[in-house]
Amino acid sequence: MGSIKIFSGSIHVCTGDITQQEMDAIVVVSTAARLRDSVLEQAGDKIKKLYTEQAQIQPDTSFSTSNGRLPCKKIFFIPAPKLSKSADKWVFRTIVSEAIQLIVNEKTIIIRSIVFPAVGCGLNGCDATFVAETLMRAVSYELEQRPNLPLSVYFVIQSKETIVFNKFEEQLKLIKSPPRSSIRPPVVPRKPPRKDTGPAFERRILEPSSNIFKEVLQTFRSSMSNQPYKEVISIENIRNKRWYRQYLAERDDFNDRLKQNTEKRLFHGCSEKAADSIMKEFFNRGFAGANGTAYGQGCYFSSNASYSHKYAIPNDKGERRMFLARVLVGKTTKGNSSMKICPLGFDSTTDGSHIFVIYRDSQAFGEYLITYR
Repeated sequence: MGSIKIFSGSIHVCTGDITQQEMDAIVVVSTAARLRDSVLEQAGDKIKKLYTEQAQIQPDTSFSTSNGRLPCKKIFFIPAPKLSKSADKWVFRTIVSEAIQLIVNEKTIIIRSIVFPAVGCGLNGCDATFVAETLMRAVSYELEQRPNLPLSVYFVIQSKETIVFNKFEEQLKLIKSPPRSSIRPPVVPRKPPRKDTGPAFERRILEPSSNIFKEVLQTFRSSMSNQPYKEVISIENIRNKRWYRQYLAERDDFNDRLKQNTEKRLFHGCSEKAADSIMKEFFNRGFAGANGTAYGQGCYFSSNASYSHKYAIPNDKGERRMFLARVLVGKTTKGNSSMKICPLGFDSTTDGSHIFVIYRDSQAFGEYLITYR
């Protein structure tokens, strides 16, 4: 069995039967009839009924069930209606991103291991090299974006599928030690996986028991050691469709242009009034100078929550607001107070350590809002 470590997570390739894996979760592409039916048959009538009911209500929505008679703990059913021999990379990327989202939203158990099949390599007849490369890079990207997530990802290939297994092993080695000349930017979604009928703007309070709450809290705490605070009151996931679409488009452009991933998760402290405005109107240039101008007259972010804390002005209740944002720093250079725009050939300015200054609204997305005191 081959494996590779990526931050707190890991990727493994092995042979076996996915229905016999004693892992926390297994992934079943619900539109892949042969594997789906096999899993449902072995899981038992209760899971069959749950699947049928859920699939009828929301056929295009991913969901999880308990294990039934299987040795795993959870079964993730993920639809991929466009899965076919000619399917593009987005189909496979979506399967991975949907699975990761189910993991971070899981409330009943903590998922530390998950199993994927060789999606599309059976009856669909997809090219094994293409599938292996796309799935591996998608998983690698997700683990890189969540460096504190201790998740072991397994690709389990049927023992008779020697060619498929070899292709996955080859791709694992390429990720493990890629030649410098062949390094490509990480897998980045280029469009939303399917039509989203939810609200255009939404603030979702995360459950303290959820994995993503714990991940954000750990990231916050680990860089707040120099600042006293009593408690984290809430962590909200910010959903702003227009803002997120603009950010994804910008991220695609950065990766295509720079041939590397320059996305960072950084903090931005502000007042309650400013936070309300940012969630709806983005980190626009109207906030330039609010957190200083020493390294440029743009919008400031820091990898240290303790630095952003001094700009998180408390309200009448003593509550402070701080964003944990996704920021595209791109090609960065040392900034100074005279810079009103980013110097030609660069995307951001910096202090050379933990501070980054951006000059375009679409370069950052405020993914989480932390309220504390």
